[in-house]
Amino acid sequence: MNRKRWIAMGLVILLLVVYMRTPVDKGVSTTEGIPFLSSESYSTATYKKGGGDNIALLRVNGVIIDQGQSFSTDTAAYNHQSFLRQVEEAFKRSDIKAIVMAIDSPGGGLYESDQAYQKLMQMKEQYNKPLVVSMGSMAASGGYYIAMPADQIFAERTSLTGSIGVIMTSYNYQELAEKIGIREEVFKSGENKDLLNPMREATAEERRIMQGIIDESYGLFVDVVAEGRNMDTQTVIGLADGSIYTANQAVGAGLIDGIGDLDAAIKAAGDMIQESDPNVIFFKNPPGYYMNWLLSKLAPQFDLLGLQENMQNNSIPRAMFLYRP
Repeated sequence: MNRKRWIAMGLVILLLVVYMRTPVDKGVSTTEGIPFLSSESYSTATYKKGGGDNIALLRVNGVIIDQGQSFSTDTAAYNHQSFLRQVEEAFKRSDIKAIVMAIDSPGGGLYESDQAYQKLMQMKEQYNKPLVVSMGSMAASGGYYIAMPADQIFAERTSLTGSIGVIMTSYNYQELAEKIGIREEVFKSGENKDLLNPMREATAEERRIMQGIIDESYGLFVDVVAEGRNMDTQTVIGLADGSIYTANQAVGAGLIDGIGDLDAAIKAAGDMIQESDPNVIFFKNPPGYYMNWLLSKLAPQFDLLGLQENMQNNSIPRAMFLYRP
């Protein structure tokens, strides 16, 4: 081990000691034996000190995608598995009487958005706790989709929301490959086994298949909005052409309930539990993400493998509930 590795190891040990001596309110979902190194753990902090019942504050910040184990040093960035765990714990805890979810997201994966939506619906039905959403600069597409279980939705006056719809992109590298002398040979068991192969033009049958997937996913989005906002399906379809809306437009269309900041959402949640002075507990990603990052420096090949995996995942066409200008 070279000198730099020894220094890094020393820093890790030092931070381990500091962490273990620092009182942190931790919630953990891990089998790895070292909870603060898990991407599925979380910590809590007081967002607003009050003398009454507790309200949980959850944040969805960024693209709603499951990136797996993250080495990110940004503890505010969205982590899918951690968020699902936070939702579950916030609803399960008997000392928490209501939940406020702050969303600042352009949306993300169809699968992840629906998984978050279903987790929120499941917990809300099981524990019957009020849920209020506060929209930040943007809560569009999947960011709007996950707001549908809420009892009330507030947006800042400059927020953008809506973008109800589905998008999927695929790239065609055929001409580029021909220019640099690359030709792909494909051996397959069925006509559509290499669906959307980027080395050739998509066939009419492939376009029909993919449009069917898009249409079914779009129908799911429309149904979720119609149920969540208590709106007629045709009314939702009239709004669901992918357009984004200002806060005022969204209020007028019935997509949200009112204009207000995070404090307004917290007050609304407090009113629903008849609490004028709530204690607001913020659920956040733990300091362990820094530890993950430091450990990754000891084994740079992990980062390279992660980069390779992300490149492969991003090259695969997938349906997205995502606002893309």
